[in-house]
Amino acid sequence: MTNTLAAAALIASQLGASLPANAPLAVPAAVAKEVPGARAAATSGYVVASGTLSGSGSLYCSAPPNGPGWMSGLVYLTANMPVNSPAGVNGTVLVSGYVFLSGACRNGAGFVSGSALVAGGAPLYSRDGRRAGMVQLRGYISVNQYATPLVSISQYATLNGYFTANPAN
Repeated sequence: MTNTLAAAALIASQLGASLPANAPLAVPAAVAKEVPGARAAATSGYVVASGTLSGSGSLYCSAPPNGPGWMSGLVYLTANMPVNSPAGVNGTVLVSGYVFLSGACRNGAGFVSGSALVAGGAPLYSRDGRRAGMVQLRGYISVNQYATPLVSISQYATLNGYFTANPAN
């Protein structure tokens, strides 16, 4: 018996119609076909991004002329970090954070150190331009450098994060 007759017998049995004694008991297996233009769905997963954080600010040194003192201040750091995620989605994430620097100084300059939590989030897009989901990045950085009252920081960092795919994709 052909697949068409087997399918017809199955439909008839579901409608409550009586079946002939020689009706097939097996149902033909469905065959999956690839749909043209279909794309793979983005999957959630962990991501890593690297880039250079930079910023500048002012530090205050409490030292008298030719004497020792203490230097401290806040510096705002930012970076645009490129992210490549599972299933080929990508984008750029703006990350930022404040680093508090402090250390000994003499004559308005000295060695300072500090750490900062930098974080950011942004949407990522698939190769066809559709929004695939959101990524969140975060990480801690350490800054150790010689500084004057006007300090400039350029610090390479690697941040970890998680990509959450849109359920509709």
